Amino acid sequence: MKSEHPQRPFALAVVVLTLLVLAWLPVAWWLSATMTRAEARRNVDDIRTRRVEMLKLQTSGFTDRWRYLTTSPEIIANSPAVLRALAAPTHEHVNEANHYLGMLIERTIGDTIWVISTEGRIILASDAEKPTTLQGRTLSDRTFFHDVLIGRSRQFFGHGIYTGQPGFYFSVPIRVGDSIVGVAAIKVRIDTLDALFGDPSILISDQHGVVVMSKNPELLWHTLPGAKVVSPSLRAQRYGTLPLQPLGLAPVSSALLPAGLYHKAGSETPYLFLSQQDGSNARLTLHMLVPLPELNRLPAQQQFYFALIGGSGALALALVTLLLTYLRHIKRLGRQLADANRELQRQADSDFLTGCANRRKFERMLNAELTRSHRYGNALTVAIIDIDFFKRINDSYGHPVGDAGLVYLARTVTAAIRDGDLLGRIGGEEFALMLPQTSLQDAETVLQRLRTTFEAEGFMAGGRRIGFTVSIGYAAAVAADDIESLLQRADAALYAAKQGGRNRVCFSAVADAVPQPNA
Repeated sequence: MKSEHPQRPFALAVVVLTLLVLAWLPVAWWLSATMTRAEARRNVDDIRTRRVEMLKLQTSGFTDRWRYLTTSPEIIANSPAVLRALAAPTHEHVNEANHYLGMLIERTIGDTIWVISTEGRIILASDAEKPTTLQGRTLSDRTFFHDVLIGRSRQFFGHGIYTGQPGFYFSVPIRVGDSIVGVAAIKVRIDTLDALFGDPSILISDQHGVVVMSKNPELLWHTLPGAKVVSPSLRAQRYGTLPLQPLGLAPVSSALLPAGLYHKAGSETPYLFLSQQDGSNARLTLHMLVPLPELNRLPAQQQFYFALIGGSGALALALVTLLLTYLRHIKRLGRQLADANRELQRQADSDFLTGCANRRKFERMLNAELTRSHRYGNALTVAIIDIDFFKRINDSYGHPVGDAGLVYLARTVTAAIRDGDLLGRIGGEEFALMLPQTSLQDAETVLQRLRTTFEAEGFMAGGRRIGFTVSIGYAAAVAADDIESLLQRADAALYAAKQGGRNRVCFSAVADAVPQPNA
């Protein structure tokens, strides 16, 4: 019996440990999934933020160039060289106009400029000297030509009937008085627009939801989710014989992936799909289809976390009995050590007399708060409070009374400020007050209230009430500030308060930031 007795606690511990481990494993699996999802969400949010900014910049730049394209036909229509060639189509005038159009096309992102007669024949062209020129060809059945003659849209997307190259056309009527004598048109090809973007994830869709520009040819001429139905006639005119297939974006269904991601047909890689449309260009929308292959590792990452969490938990459970015994012996020692450390830390960070922060702690906390202010743009105000004629109090009532006045000041200020504010004693009768996230108006209110409190109340010492006033200087942090410059400006404001008659609150602007000694 005696030989079996020591084995009973061990056997019981094994049983309890086994049950705990079995109960722990589902929790570990849930924790691993939660950590994996949270990390994936942070990564995706970070990527989305950066990509949205990039897309906005790309959209802004593209819109500016697009706006220039829309105004270029107006320049052509009002060109004296073009009007002369239309009025008197002599060889000299035609050559002059073609040369002008050739120089103009080099200054735009367009590919070709045409001047078309009212019958639909190209009579002037920027590429007139090239063998591939369409000068002399007829474009009378093109939408960008005949719609302009009846006052309709000046922008059109379609395939070239001669070149087969898709592109955008911009056109305006050429008028002489009230009569239309021709049409000025400029074409920019899709591959030209594509060259404006260096990011391979950029794609552009037209108003019908068809991808008309992409560096990835596999995405070109596909329809986006929710695309408008295009009639057969419009489809043939705009897209020719191109097969318009759905892009095949479907929301992700994985529990590890955050919402807002998509899977592309035939790919397991998650994609981030963003869109940005400028108000001045309702016909085109810029998108980003960003692959996130790093998210394919999420299942393996969850398994790693599960192994790490599950193994760590099992090991912790196995050691718990030994640890409990050990902790029982060191509990008292640990409590005593913790109390001693807290007391040492308090003494290291506190002023021995007033109990508020000492200069070292104040400057350390101010440095941290100033760093946050620079990073996030938070308001930060620092004030220096000095007792007026403190030497007279010491000389008249003795140093113990002066010490009681310092304690009274520290308690009064501490009771009046917020938990996030900090009061520190940085000199004999000089205190510094840090007011994070506090505007100048609010700081002025707080400091004036403190000043009037000291002026009105006073403190009890030796059975009598001792009154005193304070002078306060304060400054607001700016981008160029460090601790030294900020405190120097507050000190300069304190100096101004002293010089101005004491018992007042003064503010130091950046232009006044000249270090001066206290008075």
